[in-house]
Amino acid sequence: MTHLTWKETLLSLGSGVLTALAMPGFGAYPLVFFSLVPLFVVLDRRTGFLPGFLFGVAFFAIDLRWIATLSRFYPIVIAGLALLALLFGLGCGILGMAITWRRQSSTWTWLLLAPALFVLAEYLRTFGPLSLGFCTLYGALFRVPMLIQSASLFGPWFISGVLVAINGSLTLFFRKRHLRFVLLAGGLVLLLATFSLIRQSSPGNPLSVAIVSSKVSQEDKLDGRNLPDLRDRYLELGQQALQAHADLIVFPESILPAYILQNESLKHSFSELARQANAQVLLGTGVFRNREVYNTVALFSESGELADSYDMVHPVPFGEYIPGRGLLERLGLGSWAQSFLPIDLSRGDGYRPVSIYGTPICFESTFPSPARQFTLKGAQTLITVTNDAWFDESSELVAHFASAVFRAVENRRWVIQAANGGISGIVSPSGDIVQSLRTEGVLSGNIELRTDLSLYTRWGNWIVLCSSLLLTTCTLIWRLCHPKESGGKINDLAPKCKSEI
Repeated sequence: MTHLTWKETLLSLGSGVLTALAMPGFGAYPLVFFSLVPLFVVLDRRTGFLPGFLFGVAFFAIDLRWIATLSRFYPIVIAGLALLALLFGLGCGILGMAITWRRQSSTWTWLLLAPALFVLAEYLRTFGPLSLGFCTLYGALFRVPMLIQSASLFGPWFISGVLVAINGSLTLFFRKRHLRFVLLAGGLVLLLATFSLIRQSSPGNPLSVAIVSSKVSQEDKLDGRNLPDLRDRYLELGQQALQAHADLIVFPESILPAYILQNESLKHSFSELARQANAQVLLGTGVFRNREVYNTVALFSESGELADSYDMVHPVPFGEYIPGRGLLERLGLGSWAQSFLPIDLSRGDGYRPVSIYGTPICFESTFPSPARQFTLKGAQTLITVTNDAWFDESSELVAHFASAVFRAVENRRWVIQAANGGISGIVSPSGDIVQSLRTEGVLSGNIELRTDLSLYTRWGNWIVLCSSLLLTTCTLIWRLCHPKESGGKINDLAPKCKSEI
């Protein structure tokens, strides 16, 4: 294993800290344009796993710090956060090894290979039992719509790749002192901005919405004895929404500690609200069906009838299901899993729109794929219902709402988010946050129903992923087939012709 000096250790850790500070929770987004430079400087001098590992541990430990808020329910969560940081740090260590393995040309490494590998790493983190939609480089730019419009063509990971290339350009300038690398970095920023010149299609049909934003603590929400009070509280918010004369009223995820669709009294209350408002009512609730529990979005029509529903496809690991519960039971840890989460939520049968609405539930909105699938299947707007009260006013609230901005741009859809204990709001197809609310109340506004499909909605991530995979494969094959002629350090790469003159 590579042994680092104390300065190299601090640079690797510091790079992770700077990148975490650029993320939505802190919001110092300009840092993302150079936060990787300290890591790249170390990787330019050293070959191996350790610099990337230290970067990853620091980055994920800070950016996922909101997980620690769950310790008020489960103290073991602190240990879980540490393990997650180590696990994802391991992935960053492997990434560092791949970048520096048999390196020959640092210009190629920092401008092409590193961006390609970062893109693949962020994409792969969205799969598996611990899939993660947070902690993406592109997420840092959610408040700068001008720089994220390329997501409608190539998806969000194109932005991550360009950000890594900008950091690579500045690394080359830092080591070689050639102004052209600063100009290249500026040109890459300008490239991102150029996509804001893309003309969008004509507006769609108008729809007025009223979004219920609530601030019910998770402790109160989990106590079934609070059902009568919570029912009255939400119905009162519904009455406030009536005053907006909206076409659609949206409530957050799992608003009551009850199965609303199986409770005739509760079902009638929200059905009557729809009739009174002469509007559609969309809400989140648990559903008990065929001896299984689902996290569901239900839509009541203007006449009060249950028009449609959607069951969550991607439940949250350890929050809504225990990964590997069967294995834990065979290892004699079944009782621990039972005490942590008595029953796993069942998965729905696919990302299917509710009428004309795509309705990602909770963390499903942090992944690009669900929103894209909803849109491909006919969703004319996207509506996220979520319960962020679990995370107790932490940085998760901003990080989660930031996802709505990218889902809007990627699919050129208006996005609505209705949150309990989080941020409710409306985001335009260009990624502008039109309205937002963090307190309890009703947010009303006008959106448009759209049927056009962006290039990204049609093609997904194929363009960026295939390009990244091709670049990575060609580079690694070249390195394998050609003996390493130099240490690969930037200072060693001055053209030979100069030394001969």
